[in-house]
Amino acid sequence: MYELQSTIENKVFPFQQIKIELEKAGYSLNGAWEYDHGYFDYKLANEDGYHFLRVPFHAINGDIDSDEAIIKMDTPYLLTHQYQNNVDAYAESSVMQAAFNQFQSPTDKDADIPSQYVTKGKQVLSELEVLLNNIPSK
Repeated sequence: MYELQSTIENKVFPFQQIKIELEKAGYSLNGAWEYDHGYFDYKLANEDGYHFLRVPFHAINGDIDSDEAIIKMDTPYLLTHQYQNNVDAYAESSVMQAAFNQFQSPTDKDADIPSQYVTKGKQVLSELEVLLNNIPSK
């Protein structure tokens, strides 16, 4: 994990508005949320693992699944998940077993982040700052 200081930290927004804007910009929420907090992820690359800019947030008013939820942005960071190479070499012959084995856990959930993805992550964060700074904060 590599934390990035940002002008979006501590900004407050309506969750639904930010969700729409960030999804248009290529961010994903998917299942990365609970009722009181969550993460918007931007995939930087999937070479030698998956590299993400992760933008955490927490609810300060309402639950995230409600239309009235208000969120506060937390410190963004870069994250790399590395997976095993040659997983197919260990695949089972059974179709049913193969269906379950396709979902492997990362070998390293917090791997070192290659410098090119630090640079790219900072650039993507800069673009996000411009986007969010043009949205009135609550």
